[in-house]
Amino acid sequence: MENTEAKAIVELSNPVMDLARGGLIALNEDYKIEDLEGFQAGRNRSRGTLKTPSFDDFKSYVLDASESGPAPVFVNHKNILAVAILNYSQDGFVQGHCDHQAVLQLESTVVWSKLNQLKDNKLNQKRFATLLEDWASVFVATNESGESINIAEAINAVRNMKVDATATKDSVVNNMKESRSVFEQVEATSTAGKLPSYFEITDTAYVGLDEKTIKLRLLVNSSEGEPTFALQIVKEELLCNEIVQEFKEKVIALLPENPVRIGTFDAK
Repeated sequence: MENTEAKAIVELSNPVMDLARGGLIALNEDYKIEDLEGFQAGRNRSRGTLKTPSFDDFKSYVLDASESGPAPVFVNHKNILAVAILNYSQDGFVQGHCDHQAVLQLESTVVWSKLNQLKDNKLNQKRFATLLEDWASVFVATNESGESINIAEAINAVRNMKVDATATKDSVVNNMKESRSVFEQVEATSTAGKLPSYFEITDTAYVGLDEKTIKLRLLVNSSEGEPTFALQIVKEELLCNEIVQEFKEKVIALLPENPVRIGTFDAK
């Protein structure tokens, strides 16, 4: 046997060498490590992700599956979801593997989903009137002062909208009127009914949250000679922030012993 072959045999017979420093070991580069867990009847440890829209199911799973003390919960402020890291802590170690999670993802209501589809999108006269007819039981129409307008009158006002163009030197902008230039003004008016300035909707936004009043501003654009309509959520940023805070408070009430924080966690 040549010396090189003998040397290789000696190296391969000692694939692992302990080092004095910490938990470091030296592995022979000619050895491949295989995990035999896949050939066993079960796993060596729990891992995976539960996803549910139910507060109760989220709570029961978190309490049953937490491995070492109360699991931390992170509330994602952009997606209205909460993630519990069930093996965040592990006895005898600084941190667990963080790959066993429970995710609470609330489902948006039909109304909230529809509003997000509609907001800032322009609808022509016929489509907007049809929208009001379909959602008449949901929308509450009001004028600038907040006084209610019968929804049938509001629909009639939309269907009987006309556009007038007149010469003017004034520059005026509001929800129903806009200045095309310093010389010409285009105004949308209704020949019948009462055109609303706002709409109000009572909805939870997400299934499981409390009902809240969502206010919509009606914008009418008539610069192209035909009226177009758009709905804008009033104080949308503040409303979304209130939804996140409410969601966090409900998660805290659901799991009072678990630390709850707004943010996301990435175990690298």
